[in-house]
Amino acid sequence: MNKQDAFELLEKLAEPAALNLPADASIGHHAEDQTYIYLLASGLALRCKYTEDGERQVCRVYRPGDFIGLEMLAVSDPSLVIETIAPSIIKRLPIQRVQSAQQKDRHIQAAVMSLLATEVMDAQQLKISFGTGSAMRRICRFLLWASHKDQVALPNREKLGNIIATTTETASRMIANLKREGALSKSPALPTVMQINRDKLCKGAGEAPQQSAA
Repeated sequence: MNKQDAFELLEKLAEPAALNLPADASIGHHAEDQTYIYLLASGLALRCKYTEDGERQVCRVYRPGDFIGLEMLAVSDPSLVIETIAPSIIKRLPIQRVQSAQQKDRHIQAAVMSLLATEVMDAQQLKISFGTGSAMRRICRFLLWASHKDQVALPNREKLGNIIATTTETASRMIANLKREGALSKSPALPTVMQINRDKLCKGAGEAPQQSAA
């Protein structure tokens, strides 16, 4: 089963009402009460945990079309939380509804297994993409991956630094450099997003222009 078919099957299990969240909103992971899996309909989000000294550790970054916490059907970790990076719409899938559908419908079971396999591969690829190479290469890769129609919502500098494993100061400096070089510019229509120059970001990332969000 391909990812799109699996996505459409599971999306039907979502509650009618969605969460419309601003940037930097935080909600507890469903494992706290075993209630929900989340579907990111628009925006950007991350799943993270906090150390005892309050340090944020990013476990995964999500863009539209990604399910958050699907793997928690089998394993739970109450310390994990979801934080939005940009204004986001998140749909909730009651976990009991998903489990019941799995038992009754082999297509739902196949969809869950397919998406779980995809999640493992996607998470590993992002770990490599955002965790290797110079800080500038990592930030350019993230901006390309997170962009949609050549526009991207920038996370706050602290979260951006967390995502690409660098300091807040370094993230701020690199964003300023990319703006000066014309790789990023303000969008006249949408003040909360930046317009990207794909060719310049691809040059900075050291790879072909193929990582934009669907």
